Amino acid sequence: MSLKVLKIKLYQPFANYRKPFSYGIVDSYPLPPPSTVKGWLHNVLGAKNGEYYEMAVSISGRFDSTVYDIQKIIKFDRIRKESNPNQILREYSSTVISSMVYVTNLIDVELCIYVNSKPEILERIQDNIYSSFWGLGRKEDLMRLDYIEIIETKTMDYFGYVQKQLPSYGMYLKQRTAEKLMVDGINFRLNYKYDKTSDNLRIFKNKRDVVYIDSLNLLEPSLIFNENVLVDEEDILIDLIGDEEYEN
Repeated sequence: MSLKVLKIKLYQPFANYRKPFSYGIVDSYPLPPPSTVKGWLHNVLGAKNGEYYEMAVSISGRFDSTVYDIQKIIKFDRIRKESNPNQILREYSSTVISSMVYVTNLIDVELCIYVNSKPEILERIQDNIYSSFWGLGRKEDLMRLDYIEIIETKTMDYFGYVQKQLPSYGMYLKQRTAEKLMVDGINFRLNYKYDKTSDNLRIFKNKRDVVYIDSLNLLEPSLIFNENVLVDEEDILIDLIGDEEYEN
């Protein structure tokens, strides 16, 4: 089975894909999660007022190193005592406090993203991408577009695939894919799709269980069953995560 998907190659000199509830240190996922990629693609498509386009994405990439910087953050806190030395905003019943936080930055990030959706959606992304905002993750995490093209994937026998000289990309695999291929890695439950509350807050109820792997080069071919996998012309593995209609 083959699919026509949109292949996008990006480069970021530095990036942070923040893990929720990481305090004290703003930690980063090794690759942007599906919610971040889908949010960016919806921005490219010009989606407004909760407009949603069904799609699935495969996310692979690598980074050269990590560095940590220190940032000063300013936030609001509830008033606890009148003797509180921090500045008080009485109209909001809050005090203004500042603190220092460590931030994880990924350096020299290369991303290879595949998108499966309706053909007209893929074409719109390809047409609109040059006029969209060039950030992925934080607003300051600018990126460079190195390649964008609609390509046709191919199916390959997995036993033969792992015997090849593979590109050294890390990637997210669906949990069921990792189990089928007997791959170990780091397990994440990643945000995928949110619902908006009456207060216009985003609540991520839809999540995906994925396994992050650094490379498939470590697998022992003798342990692998005869399974087929989806790859591109560079033999980069593709595992689409998203709306069921567009997952492979």
